[in-house]
Amino acid sequence: MMVLALYREDPSGQKMPLRKIRRTIAELSAHPDKGAITIIHIGNAIAGYGIVIYYWSNEYGGTIAHIDELYVRPSWRNRRIGSSYLEHIAKTKGMKLKGIQVETTPANQKALAFYSRRGFKQVENHHMFRELP
Repeated sequence: MMVLALYREDPSGQKMPLRKIRRTIAELSAHPDKGAITIIHIGNAIAGYGIVIYYWSNEYGGTIAHIDELYVRPSWRNRRIGSSYLEHIAKTKGMKLKGIQVETTPANQKALAFYSRRGFKQVENHHMFRELP
């Protein structure tokens, strides 16, 4: 499963049990206004996947597309697949996006370089999280 491959390749500190993956699929299937899971096909092959979550940002004054996960299988990398996915999100029909936000682990230098080359910049604010029971 590609989600597990992502978390093995770039560990975030969060465990990724199958129940979390199933809940995400169920939630986005039931509420497509919240986001989408895209399976990236090249011909008959599955090259990767992306998960985008949409939310309103008061700070930016509009809807933000948060790329929660973007994974391209190693054998498909360096073929503009990730770039094409980001372009697809930027042109989402029916949504006027104010921006796209991405998240990566600080150690993932390849991902940081990839996003930087595509115009993403680190912002001053730090992302903090408190898990609730």
